[in-house]
Amino acid sequence: MLAKTGKAFDDENYFFEPKWDGLRVIMFFHEGKIELQNRNLRDATGSYPELQKIRDRIGAKTAVLDGEVVVLREDGVPDFGRLQARFGVDDQKRVGVLAKTTPVTYVAFDLLHLNGQDVITRPLVERKKRLRSIVRESPYLLYGDHIETEGARFFKEATSRGFEGVIGKQSQSQYVPGLRTDYWIKTKKVETTDCVVIGFSQGEGTRDLTFGSLILAAYDENGKLRHIGNVGGGFSNTALEDLRKKLSRIVTKTATVEGSVESPSPVTWVKPRLVVEVAYMTVTADGRLRFPRFKRLRTDKGPMDCKLP
Repeated sequence: MLAKTGKAFDDENYFFEPKWDGLRVIMFFHEGKIELQNRNLRDATGSYPELQKIRDRIGAKTAVLDGEVVVLREDGVPDFGRLQARFGVDDQKRVGVLAKTTPVTYVAFDLLHLNGQDVITRPLVERKKRLRSIVRESPYLLYGDHIETEGARFFKEATSRGFEGVIGKQSQSQYVPGLRTDYWIKTKKVETTDCVVIGFSQGEGTRDLTFGSLILAAYDENGKLRHIGNVGGGFSNTALEDLRKKLSRIVTKTATVEGSVESPSPVTWVKPRLVVEVAYMTVTADGRLRFPRFKRLRTDKGPMDCKLP
């Protein structure tokens, strides 16, 4: 289930939860066995072996939970920068090391199936009550709690603590898989959007071996890629090196967007395969992102998920 974007609001018919800024994951629990699936329907079970420790923390025979994998700071606020260290690691020995040095927590905020019964058509207030009854919290498992009515105040408090925003959820709503509706409304401190990388510019100085900026695009209503700007800030050294390796594997000779693309240095085009999330202030009249800043690589989303902001 997906959320629409809106401003902070108060409404007695809504629950308000922190926006956890992690990796969205569905958890399948069946008689003591846990399997994880990301947004692309790919198996993520082997990526987070430490979550097997919560097998005795779910009080049910079978259950399907919706939630996010996060790395928490000592104050309980998610640290996305540390979570990024867990992305794209295939070597199981390395995964095992990271499970100890950078352990994740699963924050469960919705319940889709319980003990052989499909509950997605039940109202959210009932689903969360059932979820609360089966989740026994531990360092690896949290129940995604909420407040009622006062969304505007909660937004100020949550963002002041370090959360990226708040999601308001209609308390009587059903769970609607794959759809973006007014049942869930997200409010962020800054705007973010997912973009397809279609190229990169030549780097200079300390970045001459990586790149200067990523050339970004998104799909319009006709399914055509449109250039929406370039992002050159927000990258850690690790992100620069990792992205440069991934980009080198998908280089192509021609651009995949129509029209001109502005860049201060020569551009190397790539196939539209990689998806990145960027933060930005506004969108200009000609459809460019204003002051974009790299936030993360989205391995859980595909290029067609990237729509014009």
